[in-house]
Amino acid sequence: MPGVSPDPPPHRAMLVGMAEIRWFARRPPKPVRPLLIAVFDGEDDPARSGFLALSFMRDAFDAEKVAEIDVDAFVSYDEARPFVSQSGSQRTLDWPTIDIFLGRDKVSGREVVLVSFLEPRVGWRSYSTLAVEAIRSMNPEEVIFLGGQIVHAPHNVAAETTVRSNTPRLMRSLGLMPDHYTGPTTIMGGVQVELENLGIPLAVAWSSVPHYLAQTPSPKAAQSLVAKVGELFKLDLDASQFDAAVAEYEDAIAKIMESDDEVFSYLSRFESEEEEDETIGLEEYVSTDPSGLASDLAEEAEDYLRQIRRDID
Repeated sequence: MPGVSPDPPPHRAMLVGMAEIRWFARRPPKPVRPLLIAVFDGEDDPARSGFLALSFMRDAFDAEKVAEIDVDAFVSYDEARPFVSQSGSQRTLDWPTIDIFLGRDKVSGREVVLVSFLEPRVGWRSYSTLAVEAIRSMNPEEVIFLGGQIVHAPHNVAAETTVRSNTPRLMRSLGLMPDHYTGPTTIMGGVQVELENLGIPLAVAWSSVPHYLAQTPSPKAAQSLVAKVGELFKLDLDASQFDAAVAEYEDAIAKIMESDDEVFSYLSRFESEEEEDETIGLEEYVSTDPSGLASDLAEEAEDYLRQIRRDID
């Protein structure tokens, strides 16, 4: 994040699965009954809605990075490149890691753990074990995963967040519906099942993402996630702080529509259809757009929203 000083060197490491948790304090923190909020970057987070929401929460909870986990054995560096930064005359190289932050809600005083996971390219079973152990190491009272759900709907309707849980206590206290999904799953889904089988209270929140903007960071979807998490767990989260970014996001798409007749026609079709949103997968949404306009739109949107991407990375 711009203006953030470099992390201090880690003082203590603890072996977890095939990797190490490297703590930045001499003694690992022991939060008391915290809420743990996690994001899995990649397929589970289209439009990076969960990532944006988690970044916002880091500031809202004054969260500090307390640990990181090496993921060298799991990533593909064709997609998750290391990052070179410079401070003064010195350059540093930052490798992709799982990052763990600890903060506190300003009103309730509740401790909040924020975890940013990567989607592994290899070693899914070992990575799933690593993720479960990392979460358990923070002794959470409750866990909620944040992600995006690709929908066949226009961008100018309200983003909706759906939250489900198979934990009876959370279902009762938060009024949640169960998650009955069976079939092929993502890494987040695999970790979810393992945590559920261990009896850890867990919910999963998905914010709706228009299929033609699945590759473009969406402050609108992130705002919906932040508002829902604040509502469910009674946290001091002011989702209205996304309003300016949402206005810029919608203005960017409006400019694209104005400048390209084909794109305008393509998006207008969604706006005029009166049908229920249908959740679809990445491969399926491409097949619904034989003209390729969705792909073109995503590329054009990147130009308009490049500043937003720079701000969150």
